[in-house]
Amino acid sequence: MNHGMIAEITCVFLLFSLAGFCFADDAPGYTLYIQGGESLITKDTDGVMLITIQDVVPYIFADFENRNQLLPVSEDSIFSFPMNAVLVFSGTDGDSASFVQVSNLSVSDENNALTLQIKPREFYEGEILKAFAKGAEPIETVDKEKKGTTSVYLEVASITPENSSDECRECLAWCSSFQNAKVQCAYYCGGC
Repeated sequence: MNHGMIAEITCVFLLFSLAGFCFADDAPGYTLYIQGGESLITKDTDGVMLITIQDVVPYIFADFENRNQLLPVSEDSIFSFPMNAVLVFSGTDGDSASFVQVSNLSVSDENNALTLQIKPREFYEGEILKAFAKGAEPIETVDKEKKGTTSVYLEVASITPENSSDECRECLAWCSSFQNAKVQCAYYCGGC
């Protein structure tokens, strides 16, 4: 075998390897955005922190691969707990952002109040919500009485099941439940 052919094979191998790495690094996930009005933070009898957001817009704004979709706020199949989130409190004195981990979520019967079971996070290591990391402060220090609106940005990691047919079927079933969403199921399901 001559050196030119070895170089060609090596280049083709490197090209396919790099293309695979670029694809894997392309989208770490997506965000879900929920907007509401004033919020109240309480603790239940077990000491678990809860935040209740009033006057919630009844739709979740989902940003799938830069394609936007509105989903009903009551659609619970898109949540996989625990989820990283950032809460942005806005008012006349500016915005305050706080990172939390959401372990449960419930919507009132009228879809106008959202209650999140949260755990404060001191820092955020991910990629999806890192735009909020600068200037973020602990949720306990935010003066929520001066804030008129509360925004929730939830982090949803890409689904990358292994090459198991059961996992692929489960992922594709989950993905296809968004019938009107312009989601490329194979993309989010690891090439199933």
